[in-house]
Amino acid sequence: MKTDYLDKFAGTLIGVSIGDTLGHPFEGMIRERIYSRFNDFKEFIRSNKKLFKTYTDDTQLTLHTAEALIQGSGFNTNNFIREYIKWLEDPPIGPGFGCISSIQKLKYGISWEKAASNSGGNGTAMRVSPIGLFYCKDIKSLEKSALKSSIITHSHPAASAGAIVIARAIAFLIDKKLETVFSIDEFFETIILSISNSRERIWEEFIVILNKVKQNLNLSIEAGLIKFSQVGVKSPYFIEEYLGKAFVHPYTLSTVACAIFVFLKNLNSFEDCIFQLATAGGDSDTVGAIGGSLAGAYFGLKNIPDDLINIVKNHKNILKVSEQLHLKFKEKYKII
Repeated sequence: MKTDYLDKFAGTLIGVSIGDTLGHPFEGMIRERIYSRFNDFKEFIRSNKKLFKTYTDDTQLTLHTAEALIQGSGFNTNNFIREYIKWLEDPPIGPGFGCISSIQKLKYGISWEKAASNSGGNGTAMRVSPIGLFYCKDIKSLEKSALKSSIITHSHPAASAGAIVIARAIAFLIDKKLETVFSIDEFFETIILSISNSRERIWEEFIVILNKVKQNLNLSIEAGLIKFSQVGVKSPYFIEEYLGKAFVHPYTLSTVACAIFVFLKNLNSFEDCIFQLATAGGDSDTVGAIGGSLAGAYFGLKNIPDDLINIVKNHKNILKVSEQLHLKFKEKYKII
């Protein structure tokens, strides 16, 4: 059975926005406190729709990334810079300091080489999914484009490693069908290979972390989140008060590890998966957005409940952007 690429493109971008929207009200809370607010998360959403009225910068920058790819029929640094500067007029919703400070410098004509923040934050992994979609047939270009898109705003190697891994994971998942469960071993081999040809110490550390995620998939979601919430975080950024608690750190390696862990623990239902991602604790909107991109690429739009799609503001525009990106993809790779 042929892959329905439009379904997967739409599922991915909508998945980002659903995870972001559902996670936003819980940003900065430990998971334990989040779960003290409800017995049934689905019912909580239904009864508190005003809480979930918007997505954040995760979805905004994902859409600007998609627009940049559409304009250039692929990666073009100037298009990416122009689209990220446009984001300042949206205006940004809950932006990270590293991201907004570097884009403000770009707006005033500072070159990206000088404007990029030395931040290891998750601001590039959260927006990279359109690159994983567009270049799913050209892995070398995928890895180069994910790296280039990241260093425009974040010069830190952790940020670029996270962006490459998530883009590569999406390209892996796009051809997978729910009817034939994919190999977890193959998934990890694929994403690890994408960052294996580097002497960057942090990339090597990330490979160790990804292997630990693979080895600990038998843990409960709560236990796994506690284990990986601050993995890779060094002093003075490690948050002592959250040691032993589920509170996902905004450091890229931690966020990506947690998003991958939760996604792989919930391969039977998009709804179950996105609920667990959005309530992970800590940087919950970004865990939701990154994990949502993986879930969307795997499940596709047709397996996402309408009530979750409809909760996202401007969801029709997001679907339109996914259609335009898909059209450029079809043109470039001559897909019928």
